[in-house]
Amino acid sequence: MQYRIATLMALALGLLLSFPAAAHHGWSAQDEEIEVSGVVETGVSLSGPHGTMQVRDGDGQLWDITLAPAPRTHRAGLREGTVPVGDEVTVHGQRSADADRHEIKVRRVTWNGQHFDVYPPRRS
Repeated sequence: MQYRIATLMALALGLLLSFPAAAHHGWSAQDEEIEVSGVVETGVSLSGPHGTMQVRDGDGQLWDITLAPAPRTHRAGLREGTVPVGDEVTVHGQRSADADRHEIKVRRVTWNGQHFDVYPPRRS
């Protein structure tokens, strides 16, 4: 009986530890490099594993913006409240490979002449 309980506990622990790794996503689900300019609909949030925001472009399309993980986005100078809702921004990154999703994993956000490189270019 104790063996079964220990085995079940070990399996449960293994499942719990695997969720963060499964939830993390790299760049493989992203496709072409694009740049979108528009109005901030939902300001920067650093509450999840990655920062997020939403931008509505000139055609009225709402884009989900995925930023770097919260600490990295914060170090880049982009914090909650930095860019006011209603202000215009330009985001540069890679759009989702799924054409039905209007999502961009962003490398740079430009607002009011300031550049926030949340994923700066790699140096060789």
